[in-house]
Amino acid sequence: MTNTEEKLVAIKNEMENVRELYVKGFINKEVYQKETRFLFEMATEYGA
Repeated sequence: MTNTEEKLVAIKNEMENVRELYVKGFINKEVYQKETRFLFEMATEYGA
């Protein structure tokens, strides 16, 4: 697995963690959207 693939997997895992926090009510919709957008932008830098 290349370094880029490892980073994309880590970003995917973090997105899943953020979603779980939102679903369980630990973060609100605005925080969820902000974090998801930030992670998505990071993923696009690695070619996702």
